[in-house]
Amino acid sequence: MATEQLQVIVGEWYWGVKCPECGAMAVHSPDPTQGQGDSKTGKPGEPQVTMTCPNGHRFSTRTENLLRFEWGAQ
Repeated sequence: MATEQLQVIVGEWYWGVKCPECGAMAVHSPDPTQGQGDSKTGKPGEPQVTMTCPNGHRFSTRTENLLRFEWGAQ
């Protein structure tokens, strides 16, 4: 399932990964546990997702590679 870059809020927690082209963090979805819960909670169920980084690069990644991070803290 394709995902466009979400509207993100500084200080909120998200599931995402670094863009392989530019290294910017790309957000897949919000982390409902705000970085405090089980590391699998809120992770997408599909094995692969398509994402867009803030610089417009589209790429696919396996959901097992998604990380939880706080936007603005990276």
